[in-house]
Amino acid sequence: MIQATAEQQAARDAFASGDDLALIAGAGAGKTSTLVLMGSATRKRGLYMAYNKAAAEDARRRFGGNVECRTSHALAYQAVGIRYKRRLENSPRRPGKETARLLGLTDVVKEGAVQIAQAHQARLIMEMVARYCRTADLEVSARHMARVNGLDPGAQDRLSQHLLPYARRAWEDICALDGVLKFDHEHYMKMWGLSRPVLSADFILLDEAQDTNPVVEEVFLAQDAQRVCVGDPAQQIYAWRNARDVMTGFPADHLYLTESFRFGPPIADEANRWLAHAGSEMRLTGRGPGDSAISALDHPDAVLCRGNADAIREVLTHLDQGIPVALVGGGKELRRLAEAAIDLKAGRRTSHPELFLFANWGEVQDYADSDPEAQSLRTIVNLIDSFGPDTIIDAVGRLSDEQDARVIVSTAHKSKGREWNTVRIGAGFHAPPFDESGLQRPLRLDEARLIYVAVTRARHVLDQSSLSWIGEYEKRAAETGSHASTETLAELPLTGQLKLSESPVSRFMAEHLPHVGPLHVQYLKFAATLPHPVQPVDVRSPAWAALGHAIDYRLRLSLGSDLGHAVSHGVKMVGTGTHLPGAPDAATRAALQAAGIELQTLLLHHLDGAASLGDEQLSRLCFVAASYEAVYRTGRLQRGSMLLGATPQITLSELTATVPEYAIEDLDRQFALSTEPFAALRALPSSKQICGPTFAGSTDLGGADADFILDGLLLDCKATRHPRSLGREEIYQLAGYLLLDYDDRYRITRLGLYLARQGAMIAWSVEEFLQALGCSRSLASLRGLLQLKLRGRRTFADSPTPIR
Repeated sequence: MIQATAEQQAARDAFASGDDLALIAGAGAGKTSTLVLMGSATRKRGLYMAYNKAAAEDARRRFGGNVECRTSHALAYQAVGIRYKRRLENSPRRPGKETARLLGLTDVVKEGAVQIAQAHQARLIMEMVARYCRTADLEVSARHMARVNGLDPGAQDRLSQHLLPYARRAWEDICALDGVLKFDHEHYMKMWGLSRPVLSADFILLDEAQDTNPVVEEVFLAQDAQRVCVGDPAQQIYAWRNARDVMTGFPADHLYLTESFRFGPPIADEANRWLAHAGSEMRLTGRGPGDSAISALDHPDAVLCRGNADAIREVLTHLDQGIPVALVGGGKELRRLAEAAIDLKAGRRTSHPELFLFANWGEVQDYADSDPEAQSLRTIVNLIDSFGPDTIIDAVGRLSDEQDARVIVSTAHKSKGREWNTVRIGAGFHAPPFDESGLQRPLRLDEARLIYVAVTRARHVLDQSSLSWIGEYEKRAAETGSHASTETLAELPLTGQLKLSESPVSRFMAEHLPHVGPLHVQYLKFAATLPHPVQPVDVRSPAWAALGHAIDYRLRLSLGSDLGHAVSHGVKMVGTGTHLPGAPDAATRAALQAAGIELQTLLLHHLDGAASLGDEQLSRLCFVAASYEAVYRTGRLQRGSMLLGATPQITLSELTATVPEYAIEDLDRQFALSTEPFAALRALPSSKQICGPTFAGSTDLGGADADFILDGLLLDCKATRHPRSLGREEIYQLAGYLLLDYDDRYRITRLGLYLARQGAMIAWSVEEFLQALGCSRSLASLRGLLQLKLRGRRTFADSPTPIR
């Protein structure tokens, strides 16, 4: 009989109520034991979805007979994969040339001096299909092509568009029972997800929900059964591999398991330090071995490093000392990289998927140094150049199996789910760098999460001396943080402040509107009913931000309004009177400013009836306008801006001609979706249509301008592809606009979000919105309090009349 802790009993009781639940379980906090308690609390039929086969088998031994324990792949195989059993059993790896022949690839693709042979095209196509299978997307698209080292962004897009028809043909072959291309487990998993399966269970327990396959996420969220997701968002370390955190935005009560039975208080304290840096509200209590300690270790059971290069250094050190050492995951991939480097150093090309475009090692080194997007390749180059390929190959050959090793070396990522008695944190975890102003950059959340995972692998002794920089970082952050909160943070715009918990607006919201959870749950239930978003499929890297601004402009124009002040300011900044990082020469800037002025004039003529512009022309102009707004929002011409390719002879016609066709199609589809939800709003008299409103309180911070106020409805437009990712910030953004209207100029009665890629709208009355957020004051009183907060006053009497 399991002796439940108070937290475990609370989770069992919450589960027994029949409601959905998110169970946030810290490292070593008895997650599986709690799930077993839940399963035993009912006679209903349950399904435990494990993240791997070993977890499923372990759970099967522990759960009662009413709970079936399966991996998602096992469920998908039973429903779909079994029909492809012959293909799975008889689907050998094919040489690239053979796959190219089956796909009908006959020509070499040329991009400048680079030539991509048919075999390499075939590999990229099959990888496109594989990446598609790891998403919730409904069809294969160009953005599923992996980045190709050695190609610039324009060439990447052209290549992805060229390969897209072949990738779709490949997927059709894979879906056919008599297809001839290689078939694997990811393929039937994707087919299962597309079939929208209904799982045969009264309740579903999803384990490791913080790193969920997007296909599994869609299946889980679509079920009508009671749903319980369990995991730890602070251990989400596979987002770079497209894994999704189901838990954080899950529309249900969130309970915590905070008592760790893996380690004692000293290691729990270290874990809590990193939990704070990871942005987690959870704090652990160590209930594990009483001899747990933080101490230096000469001979740890495991050494956990940041990356492969650091792990190889550890391996070499132990081999030099004659100590049998194992590397988690083995060294097969490292050997392949080293062998590819040997070929390139000898002037021979390689078939390695990361290096196949390069003719020699010098080209690899130059590209890794010059391309800002080549971080992963730079790591490979440093690894090879530091040790030499022969040394790496020799080291891999001398590795021991784990059961025979005296020490196990792992990257932190591969240590997930493991534990050892003694652990030393290895090299590669560095303090954040300093910026150009001499200020230290903040510690990234994903890096803090990875370190949290690493330090919680130890049961008895943890050696974290390689992380000694954290004390100085925290001291420096505390010193600069107080300065930033009183000066710098107060100058941020509304949206910027809401991203930082210590900003004046965030602190105000937390104090006076503390209960964002219930409203968030309402929104998430609404989001779960939405159709799949419209989006470009024939381009690898769509300009998402520009598309988002452009649809906002299309909607404004349809309501009879101009584009707003942000575009006007951007046009002025492009001129020669403003320092603008990344800007071209003065003559080109003057030409761009002239084009921007012409753009605004042309749209004004369209609005007053002096000119009549068609849908395509409007979309082109709106897309160009987004580039000018980006200048205003960022204070620079960013890499990738369409304005960067301009010459002193540039004209508006030439700019609009360069707008990609995918953007026009995407904007037209989004605009068509607005027909029904905006019909009544477009019929309003102009006096009740306000676009881009600013507020009496906008100047009390770094700015705040909403999208629309339409007959009292404050509406914010979001062109997101992931509506479930919206949450706290967006809700508080609406609240911020409402409260900054100190003088009640706009008579706001409702607040809402419009999701442009789904053509869907959700709105709340001001009263229900504030009540759901836990407001205990009148709106006028709350506005007055915010005004005092932002203007630094000390006292305020609760009065129905706002201070002016």
